[in-house]
Amino acid sequence: MWLIDALKTCWQVLSGWFIALVQLIADHWLFVGIFSGTSLVLSIVGCAALITFLPSDYFTETKQGQHIKNPILRILVSLLKNLLGAVLIIVGALLAVPGVPGQGLLTILTGLIISDFPGKKRLARRIIRMRAVFTAANKIRENFKRPPLLLDEKVE
Repeated sequence: MWLIDALKTCWQVLSGWFIALVQLIADHWLFVGIFSGTSLVLSIVGCAALITFLPSDYFTETKQGQHIKNPILRILVSLLKNLLGAVLIIVGALLAVPGVPGQGLLTILTGLIISDFPGKKRLARRIIRMRAVFTAANKIRENFKRPPLLLDEKVE
């Protein structure tokens, strides 16, 4: 019985948040539009820049990352990278919703590349193996005269 009560409470809270979000969008549609347009442009430019400057062997098994020696600087950089990565993953998930313009999967991939967590490389490789993502990433690299990305696995 307690599980049903907990689920009802969660549903009430979530539906309340959803109603508040819809009301916020209705009241501030101009701000939401400007934010959506700005995040679309920034995600396109940021994704293109990151994909352009990635080493071509980034997604191979043998690629090893560089480590910062100073422990305080390493922790600070790690915190900032993970915060930015989480924001990009959330924005990418919002952009990946059908009907919302944007490059959702590339933005999610960018967030994964920036952040540090267990299984990150495996998840990033799964996304880059998608034919549409791999083709788009290599087309961006080709436009900036960079060598194509290398993969150990086949593109799906």
